[in-house]
Amino acid sequence: MAMDFGSLPPEVNSGRMYCGLGAGPMLAAATAWDELAAELHSAADAHRSAIMALTATWQGCASTSMASAAAHHVAWLSATAAHAELTATHARAAVSAYEAAFAATVPPPVIAANRALLATLVATNILGQNGPAIAATEARYGQMWAQDAATMYAYAASSDAATRHTPSRGRRGPPTPPGWRPTPLRSARQPVRKRSRSCTRPL
Repeated sequence: MAMDFGSLPPEVNSGRMYCGLGAGPMLAAATAWDELAAELHSAADAHRSAIMALTATWQGCASTSMASAAAHHVAWLSATAAHAELTATHARAAVSAYEAAFAATVPPPVIAANRALLATLVATNILGQNGPAIAATEARYGQMWAQDAATMYAYAASSDAATRHTPSRGRRGPPTPPGWRPTPLRSARQPVRKRSRSCTRPL
């Protein structure tokens, strides 16, 4: 369910933007995914070179079978590296979205100063002389409200777009290694078979 940022005062929207951890963790994640992709590409290149060197001197059916099996593994390494690169790209897009939203958000001290000024103007408005200043201060506060709401709506949309197609959220994740099959887990209600008494005892 989408949040109605327009119903929240700027103190809340700005406070949320300024109280978090910032873009640091996501930037670190992007760097880690880039490093993983580089390692996987390097491993794929090394395996590819080894296969070429081996098949150059080893001929026959066994060589062909080995090369075919190894080629599947190299393809898996390359495909997984591509998934890691894609994840890093989306992480950097999320960082850019956050930085743009942070820059467009009204700083909390500015909002606090506006509210403090309003309180002072109201307290000293004995003869109504502060009416225009009060109206201007309230108008400025309304602008802050609208600015923060628009910023948060834009940030929510851009952040969702940046992370929508990452492997962790998409329909398909990284490819599984060739020949890999998931091992079914034993049900918690399934009784464990008792060990047979006919087993030979170790000497």
